[in-house]
Amino acid sequence: MYAAPLVTGALTVLVARIAAAIACRRIAKVRPAQAMGEAQSEAEQFGRGRAVTGVVMLVLGFGAAGTAVLQFGELAAMAASSAAVSLVIACALLGPWIARGAMRVLGVPAERLGGAGGYLAAAASRANSRRLGAAITPIVLVVAFAGVQLSAGATLDTQGGRQAGQAMRAELAITTDGPGIPDGAVRSVKEVPGVAAASGVLHSTVVLARKEAGEPRLDRLPVMALDPSALPATIDPKVTSGDVGDLRAGTVAVAEERARALDLDIGSKVTVRYGDGANVALTVAAVYERSLALGDFLFAPAELAPHLAASLNTRVLLSLAPGAATQDVKAAVQRVLAGAAPGATVAEQPKGEHLRTEDRGVGQVISLVAVSVIGGFTITAVLSTLVLIMVGRRQEVILLRLVGAGRRQIRWMLRIEAMTVMLVGLVVGTVTALVPLVAFSLAMTGSWPYIPPAQAGLVVLAVVVTAGAGYLLPLKSVLRKRPPTGVGRG
Repeated sequence: MYAAPLVTGALTVLVARIAAAIACRRIAKVRPAQAMGEAQSEAEQFGRGRAVTGVVMLVLGFGAAGTAVLQFGELAAMAASSAAVSLVIACALLGPWIARGAMRVLGVPAERLGGAGGYLAAAASRANSRRLGAAITPIVLVVAFAGVQLSAGATLDTQGGRQAGQAMRAELAITTDGPGIPDGAVRSVKEVPGVAAASGVLHSTVVLARKEAGEPRLDRLPVMALDPSALPATIDPKVTSGDVGDLRAGTVAVAEERARALDLDIGSKVTVRYGDGANVALTVAAVYERSLALGDFLFAPAELAPHLAASLNTRVLLSLAPGAATQDVKAAVQRVLAGAAPGATVAEQPKGEHLRTEDRGVGQVISLVAVSVIGGFTITAVLSTLVLIMVGRRQEVILLRLVGAGRRQIRWMLRIEAMTVMLVGLVVGTVTALVPLVAFSLAMTGSWPYIPPAQAGLVVLAVVVTAGAGYLLPLKSVLRKRPPTGVGRG
């Protein structure tokens, strides 16, 4: 019971000791006079091992992203996660070089547009790229982590909704507030003049046993059943091989990615467990593409209904014949339903079928909590890092005041530095997140990644507020004091 916390605590202490030993190795060996000199300015040369390791991690990150594009399902997600971690580590190791490159781009406009404060900001950043890199790295971590966590689920949901709209072909839908619509009502509706095709929709859940990395795993998957004769007139799953018209008892249509993961083809066998506990081996009759909306398996009612406690349709989808008047058919269907399914209503332009796993809502909540908790810790780390950096610059600011720099010039210098750190951190963090996200999205949805604008704005706002507070507040008291010699009052 207590083993996991103890092991976690021991590993944390061990990693902290190793990190401290590595960080202090050179400091413990350096000569006192050299240490005093380097305390005033950073070393001009950075460690070659750091640069090589950073480049290696960068290559590994892009390699993992490329692997994710070539994979599918959870393998793609794992490869994308590895790419994100590798790229964040690479950015941390290459922070000073990133800072130098950024100042080569941003230093000129800062000097030209920022006046004396811009000149001071550019000079300070160029002279202390290691310090600037240390300030940028935690911001990159915040943006990359939040971007990956928030965008992955949003991309799947958005593309799933898009596929649901593309798959919907029915012009009318029959719904009810009761337990469901009986098959008798579906048969009666099919006889209404102007109705070209009608299909009831049955929803259920099946369990699929499979192996992941050699370990057994059970997946609970939402599924539905449709009348094969009404496909694709009511719903178009976008079949890539086989024919959904061949669906019947003992057969199933399988989503393309699931078929690839299980190495299935037309005529292959796949075993699923229904809600009543029955394990049934089904023959693959068709393979389709729109799995984000329609799920991984599509059944005929003759196969799914016997395993349901009550085979009532959640709704009925209707496709109209060419030239049929929608309002006339709607009124005729409503009259038929008055006797066959009292309480049922007919609606135009029905929403698409968008199946989600049962734990999708729980997963979204857990993901949001994880982003909030880890993001909060990371923002605290950003603020702590910036505060420590700025506290260490008190003597630098006092010296600038002594040589004649005014309060406004120093404040403007700090603002420009803060804006530089924000901009570089946001850009590098966004790129770091985009590389694995693009790979993940292309592999899972064939589309570009998406993040809700409100969530993206919240991440940017958090970075701006944190960086601004970390840069400006620690030196506020120093700027209030007058310089001892009375200079620099501008």
